[in-house]
Order: sequence, then C-alpha cells, then structure tokens
Amino acid sequence: MSTMTLKEALGYADRAIAKAKEMGLAISLVVIDEFGQLVQLDRMDGAPLMSPDLAEAKALTALNFKQPTSQVAKLRAAELAAVQQVVHFKIVPLAGGQPIYRGGELAGAIGIAGATGAQEDAIAKHAISA
Repeated sequence: MSTMTLKEALGYADRAIAKAKEMGLAISLVVIDEFGQLVQLDRMDGAPLMSPDLAEAKALTALNFKQPTSQVAKLRAAELAAVQQVVHFKIVPLAGGQPIYRGGELAGAIGIAGATGAQEDAIAKHAISA
C-alpha cells in the first residue's frame, strides 16, 4: 500500500473547496493518510474557528471505523462511549467524514466541518469521487 501523497491530498482539498464555494459555504477540511497523520488542512475564510479540529476528528473517526462518520453516528451511544475510553483520538459521530479507498484499500480519510451534516457529506463525497 502506498501512502497518501501531498499531491493527492491537495486534489481532494481543491475539489472540496470548489464545491463549498459553489454551495456558498465556508468550511474547514482535513485529509489524513492511512496512518491517521495529517497531510492537508485548510480553513476557508469565515469558517468557524473550531472547524479545523472537528474536521480532523471526523477524518480520524472515518479512518478508524472504515466507514463514513454518518454511519458511525448510527452506532449505540454506549458502544461509542466504551470505545472512546480506550482510543487515543476523539470519536466524532457526526456527518462530514469519509474514508478514502484506493484500489480497494484504505488510503486515508477526509473530514469536513463548518456546515450542516448533509452539506458536509456532499462536499466530502464530491472531493473523493474524482
């Protein structure tokens, strides 16, 4: 498995920013590699100050659960609370995080924050669809 390159992460970020602008939104986005390491972080002008932290937590949640964060949100609260006591990252079971698969293998994840859950999901899906 090859690691997420900066060029790939910038492509995801560019598509996410373009989609957010098209939707009239100011968001933050984070792209992480398959090890959970930060590759790219952007905060658009006017995006909420806490949105970069939320975007990173969503990306880590999507990566570790290997599914969109909107699906993680469907897990029982007690299960999530138990897992949160053990893991070394903050689980954020809110829409806006998507795992990134390359050739059927988990290559990283993207997290979007600063809009509604449906808008964040749309932006994340658009960013990784190309």
